[in-house]
Amino acid sequence: MGIPIKKWCDGGYPTDCVDQSDEKNCSTDSRFYCESKTPLFVQAHEVLDGKRDCTDFSDECPPSLFQQNAVSSREELIKSKFLNALIWFMMFCATTGNLVVIIITVNLLLKTQKLPKNRKSPVKLVNSLLIINLAIADLLMGIVLLIIGIKATQFSGSYCRNDKPWRVSSLCTAVGVMTILSSEASVFTLVCITSYRLYTVCKPLASRDVSLRILAMWIVLIWLSALTLALLPLAAPLSETMVTRMLIAHSPYFAEDTVTLSGLRRFTYRIISLGKFNVSEIAFDWFNLDRLLREYFPDHAPVNRGYFGYYSDSAVCMPKLYKIDDEDQNLQPFSSVVVTFNFIALLYIAAAYVAIYRRSTRSTLARKSQKKSQQAQVMYRKITVLIATDIACWFPVCFMTFLSMSGVVLDPLAYAVSAIVLLPINSSLNPIIYATPYNAIVKLIRNKLTFRQRLFTSRFKNTSRTVSSDTGNDSSAKVTRV
Repeated sequence: MGIPIKKWCDGGYPTDCVDQSDEKNCSTDSRFYCESKTPLFVQAHEVLDGKRDCTDFSDECPPSLFQQNAVSSREELIKSKFLNALIWFMMFCATTGNLVVIIITVNLLLKTQKLPKNRKSPVKLVNSLLIINLAIADLLMGIVLLIIGIKATQFSGSYCRNDKPWRVSSLCTAVGVMTILSSEASVFTLVCITSYRLYTVCKPLASRDVSLRILAMWIVLIWLSALTLALLPLAAPLSETMVTRMLIAHSPYFAEDTVTLSGLRRFTYRIISLGKFNVSEIAFDWFNLDRLLREYFPDHAPVNRGYFGYYSDSAVCMPKLYKIDDEDQNLQPFSSVVVTFNFIALLYIAAAYVAIYRRSTRSTLARKSQKKSQQAQVMYRKITVLIATDIACWFPVCFMTFLSMSGVVLDPLAYAVSAIVLLPINSSLNPIIYATPYNAIVKLIRNKLTFRQRLFTSRFKNTSRTVSSDTGNDSSAKVTRV
């Protein structure tokens, strides 16, 4: 039995046909078809409004939502299986490696303190304390990778419905703060290590007079500077530029569950026009607008669920440093300042080591006459390799950021590799490349293997002697009988 043509694609629900064929293959301009087909479709304005209308949540997770996402998909927080596995590997290296560095270096320092005063090396003490500080900074990155790995496992298979609540959560913000804190503290510590190395080469006698109080001031300044840079994007005066959108609960006054600052301002202007308010006296930033609406218009104010800020651009809670499509806004000036500073720090480190190399080669004969010249050369090589890895990891990030600042649109894969590989991998490599604790571990393993081999050899020899003696006794007994 047929139905009138005017009832085809009329948006009626339940549908007129039992098989719902009268509402299939209609224009998608005004409707969205649920993937579960329960219901068959919803109105277009009900998509991404913060309210689940489709039973499978597909109206809040349309296929187009993650098409341009460089890191995540609708199902996975990290869509690449290789990058997902790499995070767990780097987390293991960063946490265990840096913990081993801290434990072994502290033990070596404790043993050194028991030595006579004339055998203690002030230079070695300062370098060891700075290496411990570097390991602590890199250990924070291991904690960051652990949190991201746990969340990726927790949201596996249904990431889309957790995407927005996760990115506006305080834990995601903490992950972003720890990422910047770790990376900047690592860069500052490397600058400090390089500066002290240069100082010991230029003024070897004066470098021995560096007191622990001055070193403590350096370390405190490193962490205060890094913490300031990490927390600065969260400052209220910068919210107008750092915060891009606000996540709200379903509201009849807004078409979507996210609202921009300009949209919230327009809504506030309209609603305060009904009352007696002096608009000129109100600072229309994020926090003042939210406070004003909740205080004076609680029945109409949107429910604030959090802000998409500097650390909420992606699922790994790291700021976007690159322009990956033409619709991207200009890069945050703060990101440009941080990356430029890191680039200058890397140039300084490279120049300082060139100066160290030249200064060292001029006094090669003088150093050869000293007993500890070989140890000093080994230390130079260790720290040089460690600095070189930082340059290799940071330079591509700086280069691509400068390209984005000049207007170049990069491939989305560049952001994913930088966020998941380049920045964290340096923290994973530092404890492996720094060879002092590594050599201690290798030496310990070799000693244990040698001990076991000797023990096995001695047991084998004893067994052979016993067998031979028993055999000899049996032979003598047989000869006697004969």
